[in-house]
Order: sequence, then structure tokens, then C-alpha cells
Amino acid sequence: MTTPALAAAGAASEYFADDEPAFGTSHALIEGRRVPLFGDRRTWPATCIRRPSNRPVTEHTLMFPLEGTGIDLTNLRLRDMAFAQLNPTHKALRDRAVFLPAEPAEISTLRQTIWNIVDVITWGKEQNLPDDLGRWDPQDWQDFLDHQSADSTAAGLRHCIHAIRRMRKVAAVVTGITPFDDPWNGKAATHIADETAEHAEDRRDGLATPAIQPATWWPLLRAAWAYIHLFAPDLLNLRDRLAEEEPTQPERKPKMNFRSSEEIDGMIDAWLTRPGSVVPVHPRDGGGKSLFRKGQPNWSALSLSITGGTTLHLFGTGARAHDRCNRPRRAKVLAAMANGTVAVASTDTVGRRTYRPGAVFRRPEEIDEKLRQWLADQNNLVPVRGRPDRNDAAGTVVFETLRREVLGDDDRTDLKGRNSKASRRRRQWIEEAVARGQVEVINGNGYRARHHPCPGFAGVTRADGTTGPWRTRITLDELDAELRMVRAACYVFIVALSAMRDSEIQEIERDAMATFFGSPAVTSRKVKNDRARSHQHWWVIEPVAEAIAVAERLSWHPTHVFASIIPPKTTAEGKRRYGRRGINAAADIDYFIERINTTHGRLGLEAITPAHVRPHMFRRTMSLVAGREPDAEIALGLQLKHAARRAMSNRSTPTYGQMEAGWAKEFDRELEFAAARKLVSLLKDRQRGETIAVGPGSGRLHAGLDRVLTTIEADPQLRAQLADEALMATLLHSQFPELHWGTLNHCLFDAPQAECQEGLPEVQRGQGPLLGACQPAKCRNSTITRAHAPIWLAEEKDLVTTLGQKRLAPPRRESLELRLTDVRMITRTFKENGGDL
Repeated sequence: MTTPALAAAGAASEYFADDEPAFGTSHALIEGRRVPLFGDRRTWPATCIRRPSNRPVTEHTLMFPLEGTGIDLTNLRLRDMAFAQLNPTHKALRDRAVFLPAEPAEISTLRQTIWNIVDVITWGKEQNLPDDLGRWDPQDWQDFLDHQSADSTAAGLRHCIHAIRRMRKVAAVVTGITPFDDPWNGKAATHIADETAEHAEDRRDGLATPAIQPATWWPLLRAAWAYIHLFAPDLLNLRDRLAEEEPTQPERKPKMNFRSSEEIDGMIDAWLTRPGSVVPVHPRDGGGKSLFRKGQPNWSALSLSITGGTTLHLFGTGARAHDRCNRPRRAKVLAAMANGTVAVASTDTVGRRTYRPGAVFRRPEEIDEKLRQWLADQNNLVPVRGRPDRNDAAGTVVFETLRREVLGDDDRTDLKGRNSKASRRRRQWIEEAVARGQVEVINGNGYRARHHPCPGFAGVTRADGTTGPWRTRITLDELDAELRMVRAACYVFIVALSAMRDSEIQEIERDAMATFFGSPAVTSRKVKNDRARSHQHWWVIEPVAEAIAVAERLSWHPTHVFASIIPPKTTAEGKRRYGRRGINAAADIDYFIERINTTHGRLGLEAITPAHVRPHMFRRTMSLVAGREPDAEIALGLQLKHAARRAMSNRSTPTYGQMEAGWAKEFDRELEFAAARKLVSLLKDRQRGETIAVGPGSGRLHAGLDRVLTTIEADPQLRAQLADEALMATLLHSQFPELHWGTLNHCLFDAPQAECQEGLPEVQRGQGPLLGACQPAKCRNSTITRAHAPIWLAEEKDLVTTLGQKRLAPPRRESLELRLTDVRMITRTFKENGGDL
């Protein structure tokens, strides 16, 4: 096949026109949004299609490089490749025999592909390889992977391989690239990456996602549940109460929009012709260096009147009063005044409030009365700086915050004042209150650093053993931080126990709880590999449903439960403007872990072992935990949305559930503690002096139980907690760390004394008991309790019955007699004790 001519710098594509929309008929376009064109060389914002909630706007945009040597050709090739994958049914692809799946590529996938191909092209230039990527040898592509493996994991290498293969599929419509064959002959990307990456043997399970280790997993979930179930009601009730107590905010002055000169001239003409318009004029000459004279228009006040209070400078000030735009505007006003078209009034008559909407002006006597009443209440504390700032030194009064507390937001009176008699009097009253100790030290952003009481907050048992409310007072800044902790806790708990993807959780909307096949479930959008963004169900337990309800109450967003915690703002037009839907989940998880490890002592929580924790790791960890249950593979396939037809999970599901070393040890410890908990009843029987076990190992069991009882009796504190079964289980676990609970007997595994270890090679001994080689009647690790007695007595009866048959073969009879001898070694003790131990 002939190599296409390489495009010159800035040349147009050979296959696509610059005016073609980048998002064509294959996409569900949002009406009224601009669709980027192929000729847009820098960015293709995907605002014309729906954005997944877990993706910020910056990540919902395709960006192409514009700087560097030969970048024009690279930029064109990348746009060709992206356009082909966004429009898989385009005529140019059909004409060049490029047949792709009908579904366009995801924006996130294309972003990753573009980055990887830029790396390919950059490396190729460094190696002096041909600009036509289609002329590279297969070894060149493998050399690129070897180069990338120095700084990339197997997962990163897989992304590179997939990107190269995506480019290869559309090479026929990429300017200046010859179509080429797969450099790896169709070999699985996982195998290629594993063979290339260092320590490939650790990654051959095909899943690079690590599990969260138990030391991080359990404290993280417990802390999240504490914030959801215990702390969130307190915080949300306080937030709502403070919102109700907040004084009515004055309507903010509408923000001035950028207007053209023609628009401004039109506004002035319309105002001058409007009935009732009044031009404010100065009532007297300006003093000192002031230029205005009595009877001249107050241009600043007039600007505010015309624009609704958004600007003072509609007619210019100083030297700008005589520029080419402002001189004609002033002339219009002066002409209207001379003709009597508009009324004229002094600013004293018109009133300042007309021009500064929202401000309240009080008489000095009224201000004094409010300040005296406020200071008379001993519960009101004067804010004092705890540390110096740019305004004043430490220990001084924060007058701006005090003004807000006393007079409200709508009053701009300066309580500190200058050197007037009224100002000195007010400062004296405030200083007397400070001298009485009626102060609150604040550090931070003014009124937001003021402390609010937290009555009725839940009690906790702290690390030092004391009990009390988990908070007694809180500032607005601290409240914001705690609300972010609630949001992070809800996210962590839901992602951990639902096995949903990050994109699926962030698409949860209000009223998402439902019933699915008779069980509680949450409804959300499936984003991955689903262009239709279909609504699906994920089963959840009641605590997860509670976490969703808390997140829904916390969210200000009209539709989504995970969104910005900043309250909505009202625009000048009266519209409510909400923060964006979706959160930075990784940042919230890091923030949650860091704050818990800082405050866990006073909150009565465990510290969380620091670790790199990301949303996709929860899904892997929950699959690992659930994978131990019967029929887990099919159930996980349904919950993970790996399920295919006939409810069978695909090959990804067992990979998610593969065991890791840290969790294997955790499960072993759980089994050991379970066995120890079962010993509690035997310990209580032993405390009454009973013989609880027979068999070769019964002496060791009795001695161990006696040592536990001696430990309890010797310690008054332990003796006082004798009814605490959890404490007993802990003591028993430390005494019997290798106890294995069985149906025929219990094993106090000690490898040198174990009969089951005799036939094993030396290197395999001591790893654990072998059930198939167990000899309960002979092994010195074996103990038999009353729970086992019915099984042994029944076996003895069966053996005696069988041996009573006359036609029994001699070898078979001999084997049964030997077995009966072993069984009677145990049952004899039962019978000597009257059938009871």
C-alpha cells in the first residue's frame, strides 16, 4: 500500500472538513449547546453531550497539543483519530474500509488515548524513527513499551497498548499514517504488559487494582459509620438551625455585566425618556480640591440610578469625563435638564439609599442603644484577635465582626469610628466589656471564626476514658469542614458496601431508593460501557440506605446527592445557581482519613492506618470479602454489573474476588477468634470444677483454661469484668492461638506433637493440621468434649454391629477391630463418667 504524503504544517485533513461537527449524529446532543468543529485545533469541549457526574468540566474536554516541533502534524493526526472514533459511522471511514462499533468512544477513553499517542510520537522523534507510524517495525513498538515500563505499571502499559491498537484501527483515515498490522499479532494486552513490566509474576492475575488492607479497611468503615449514624444528625440540625437564625441578607447589588458602548448609550436614552426620572444634582459646591459645583449633576449617583446600583462610572470620572464616549453622554443629560425633559433634585432630597440599595442607615442614638443592649447580655462575647493579622495586633477587638453581630449585615456603620465623641463613647463601652472578661478569642475569617454552642450533641467515650459530647462548640469554618467529612463518610460507606463504581455512585439522584426483586436497592445510572446511561439497580443493606438518606439531606443540588456543599446563590435575575454535581472522590477520601487520624482521640474512634485509598479499590476489596460466600461469583457478577446473559458473571468477577495475603491473614484471625469465642462456655464449666474434655490433649486444654481463670482471679479489674464474653474470648485466643474447632474433636495444633505431620517432607511441616490424616484417639493435640460424645458413641455402636456379622472378610474384620480399639479409648471415659464429662 502506498504511503500517504505527509501533511505540511497547518495543512487540512485529507479525510475530514474543518466545518464538520466533532460530535455527530451518533451522539445525543443537548439542545442549545455549541458543538465543537473538527477545525478547532486546541480543544473540543464536550458540553454538548451529557457529562458524567464524577467528571469535572475540565475532564470532559478533549485537548490537543499546540506547542513543540512538528506539532502541527501531530495535532492534525490526533484530531483525525479522535474524530474517527467519535463518529464511527462517518462516510469517510466506510470509504476507506474502516468499520468500528456503532457506539462512539467515551471522552475519558479518548483523553487517555491522546496522551498515550503523544508519548508514542515524542519517543519516536527521540529515536529518529519515521514520522509515519505505520512504517515502524513490531520491535519498535515493543521498544516503546520497554521504555515506558521504567515509569509505568502493568496497568499503564495496558493503556498504551490499547491506545496503539485504537489508532491502528483508524490509521486509514489518519493523515500521514500508513495502515499497519497489530505489532503483537492479537496477543492479549494483559499478557504483553505483564511480560514487559518489572515483577510481572505479581500481576498475572490480570487485575492491577490492589485491595485495601484490613488495617485500613475496618477503621475506615467504622469511622464513616460513626459520622453517618452519630455525628451527621447533630451537624445537619445545627446547620439548619443556624440558617434559620441568620438575619435576612440584603439583596446583593446585581453584578455589572460587560456591555458595549451602544448598549450603554441605549440605557441612558431609555432612562432620560422614562417618566419620573430624576437627575440628582449637588446641593452645594465641593470643598477643597473638589471640582463639582452646586447644581451640577452628581454623575456617580446618576450612574447608580440608571444601572440599578451596579456601577459609579457610567459617565466617567476625572480625565475620563472628557473622552470620546463620556463627553456626549454628559451632554445628553445636560441638554435634557435644560429642556426640562427630566426632573432635577439635590442628592439630599433624593436620598443616598436610592443609589446604594440594601444599605440601612440608623440614627446615632439608635446605634448606641443597640450596642448597650447587646453588651448587657453576658452571653454575648466581644470578638478579640488571637493572633496578629494585616488589620491589627493580637488582643485587639475585631470591630467588623462585632458590627455584624450587633447591627446585622445590612448596616455599614463603623463601630470603631474615628475620633468623634460618639466613636470614643462606643469604644469605651466595648473596652469595659473586654475588661470584664466578656470576650471570645477568634483566629480566622472574621465572623466565620466565631464559636457557636452545640447543645445536645451525641456523647462519645474518648481515648483517655472520659465521656462527653463529641463537640461543645463550633465555628462556621469548622462546620463546613465537618459537613465535608459527612459527605466523605457517606461516599466511603456507600462505595465500600455496595460495590458500585465511582461514576455510578456520583450519578445517584434524589429519591433513588427502591425495591428490586423484594430487596432494598438503589437506582443509578450505569456509565461504563453504556452509552444510553441506563438506570439500573444495586442491592444495598439498611445502613447503606441510611447513608444515602444523609447524603441526600446534606446536598443542596436539586437532583444529585453528591455535589458541592456550598449553598446555592440567587442571581440578580432571581435564579438559583447551584454548585456543580459530582465531587472529587479521591480528595474527599484523603481528607477524611487525614482528619480522622488527627481527631480520633477526642471522637472515640480508631486511628486509620495511612494508605493510598481510591474509589476503585473499595470495589475490589468488597468483592474479595464477599467472594468467600457460597455462589459468590454469580451474586458478585450481578452486583458488579459484570453479569452477562443468563445471569452468569464474566471472567472479571473471579479476578475481583481473588484472595490477597493481607486478607488471608485477616480471615485466619477471624477463624481463630471464632474458635476462642466457642471456648467461652467450656471456660465457664471449668470454673465450676468440671472435667470438660477427654483424649490425649485434654490435659493441655484443662491446663490452659486453668491458667486463664488464674489470670482473671489475680486481676481485680478482670475479675470485675468476668461476665464480658468478648474479654474472655480475647484471653482464650492468646492462650490457644492455634486452636482448630472440629466436628469429631478439637485440635490444639502443635506441629512437633502432631500425628498428621509425620508423613510430610520437612519443608512442609508446621503449616497447619491435615484433616485427612488426623488421628483423634492417638494425637496429643486432640481433645474431645461432650459435644463430640454422641458421634463417638454412635460409631462404637456401628462398629460392634458390623463386627457381629459372621461373613466378614478377615482383613476387613481386623481393620474394624483396630478402629474399635481406638474408639473405645475415648468412649470408655464417657461411660466411666456416666455418659457425661
